[in-house]
Amino acid sequence: MTIFNRRHLLTTAGAGAITATALARSVRAADAPAPSGPPAIEIYAGSPLVDQIALSPNGQRIAIVTQKGDEKKLLYYDIANPAPKSIALGPAKVRDLFWGDNDHVILADSETRALAGFAGYRHEFLLARSIDVNTAQITTFFYNMGGFYNIVMGDLQRIKTPEGYRVTASNYRLQTDDGVNSLYDGKLYLYSFSLDKAAPRMICDASPEAVRFTVGPDGTPIAYVEQISLHNEWRLYINSTPGDKDPHFRLAYSMKDPVDLPSLEGIGRDGQSVVVFFNKGENQGEFREISADGTLSDPLDPDAQLDRSPLFHPVTRRLAGFRYADDWPRDDYFDPMLKKLAEALPQVVDAGDRVRIVDFAEDPRKMIIYVENAHNAGNYVFIDFTTGGGSTVATNYATLPPEWITEKQPIDYKAADGLDIHAYLTLPPEVALNGRPAKNLPLVVLPHGGPWSRDFVDFDWQPQVLASRGYAVLQPDFRGSSGHGRAFMDAGNGEFGRKMQTDLSDGVRALVKQGLVDPKRVAILGASYGGYAALAGATLDPGVYNCAVSIAGLSDPRAFVSYLLESTNNMDTPGIVHWRQVLGDKSDWDDIAPARQAAKASCPILLIHGTDDTVVPIDQSRRMESALKAAGKDVQFITYKGQDHWETVGSSRIEMMKAALAFLDKHNPA
Repeated sequence: MTIFNRRHLLTTAGAGAITATALARSVRAADAPAPSGPPAIEIYAGSPLVDQIALSPNGQRIAIVTQKGDEKKLLYYDIANPAPKSIALGPAKVRDLFWGDNDHVILADSETRALAGFAGYRHEFLLARSIDVNTAQITTFFYNMGGFYNIVMGDLQRIKTPEGYRVTASNYRLQTDDGVNSLYDGKLYLYSFSLDKAAPRMICDASPEAVRFTVGPDGTPIAYVEQISLHNEWRLYINSTPGDKDPHFRLAYSMKDPVDLPSLEGIGRDGQSVVVFFNKGENQGEFREISADGTLSDPLDPDAQLDRSPLFHPVTRRLAGFRYADDWPRDDYFDPMLKKLAEALPQVVDAGDRVRIVDFAEDPRKMIIYVENAHNAGNYVFIDFTTGGGSTVATNYATLPPEWITEKQPIDYKAADGLDIHAYLTLPPEVALNGRPAKNLPLVVLPHGGPWSRDFVDFDWQPQVLASRGYAVLQPDFRGSSGHGRAFMDAGNGEFGRKMQTDLSDGVRALVKQGLVDPKRVAILGASYGGYAALAGATLDPGVYNCAVSIAGLSDPRAFVSYLLESTNNMDTPGIVHWRQVLGDKSDWDDIAPARQAAKASCPILLIHGTDDTVVPIDQSRRMESALKAAGKDVQFITYKGQDHWETVGSSRIEMMKAALAFLDKHNPA
């Protein structure tokens, strides 16, 4: 393997750059000028240059989805001749991007719709389109196919058949010939599509209870999974004749549990078995391969105590390693070539840089990597290990001065009951640049969403903009968060609004004890579950915060679970049962509902919610507003038309942050 020449990368970086910024430069605080004033909020809250990025199979073309205002654009260019061309996409909510072949990109975007045959009100449905970058012709999969909506349920994947590249996708047939729709009257079908005119070709079908397929790199169906919610059962069917034209699926494994079902991850190392993760039972926390006869392999990763996810080979799609969750994700490949490539990456970036692989060509020695560091908000770099060359492809937040980037610091503290809590602390740039001690700072607590999620040490625009305004920012991985082992996540069960909440204020008290934070200048801001935590901080954990900002937060668990049940035809799916677990005894739900405890609100509250939120419906914020007004409490409510749960609409996201900062400045000034 050719050893990559880092000096060559640095000297050629500008040639292929969309923005003229050198690769991952490291800026020392002593060399940086003192900041004269914080950058505009738009610089932080506006969309980064790269929304999605992909490398063509031959490693010669790059495609990027970028955004200006609320309009998305598809940029594409040849690496050897970097003159980007563009195709306007409008205000699309892009969720994925990859190349279908060397001339077509596959774009997955979502729309908020109400469709007959799907329980509940509105859902976020995925659509998949093939775009010819040479002609700008767009082909939508499942468009005008009898019995199907033009949506995709999953299994989007490039395959390579003897006649060329195609793309697979699955969908439920929910329309009968007379147009009558019913939730469970159709099977899950797996199709492949050509890239010019769709030309759908059915690969196989499965029962209405099927939820996903696993497909080989040539389009051979390997397995599918059924999830029988009525019986809390998970069934794995594996193709016992993968070489035959017609697949023959046999039941290889089944398990019953109301919430912790296994998950099908992908193809095993032999190309015929599949990789399954076990959430419960004697194999809990383990990844194992299962063959068509039901045989389970030994555990694939001996260190089952660490949170990790499988990595698959970009061409064979077979298991190739694991990615471990830590302050920064760490990849550990056992595929020989991928292992060498991953181990070579630190040699091609500066000391202190954080790097991860984003996409591979069919020759894995050609790849796109992402690089950031303490004073670099992130670059995308193309590397060709076959030649030792490379170039910077794009720079996120190129107009953000490096002296205004301040790095998160991992910290640990004890909760009141002795549980170890991992967290991240971001200090104002002036503290680091001017060398003044961090003492008696104003603080914003910024809990993550989920709650089954976690924070990382990566560049994150929200704590950055808060720090630029003079706040220290605390991001705790409270109990119930993922990424710290199953026992830590399970420690959140029954502690919603209880110890999950006091884990946050215990972090405040730890920083106050160290003299870092002024206890009289503390606020809380969060989105999704973090929005709930903000409301709970104001109502259930009084005396800690001067104000609370809730973005798309739930306020009434009882009403929220009812909403979830409506979306599943009143069936207790594993997801809903999981919510019941973390919420605890149903008779106590009103005690942890900020909307039902509004009279206890101890500080002003700002509510922010988008009208197109299908995860936490806007009704949750409306309930909170009504309850607070009835109790005579200080409340503001701002709605954004068309905004979804993920804050996809850029202009609304900017206005949301402006409103939040103005509210903080009024009630908890820095």
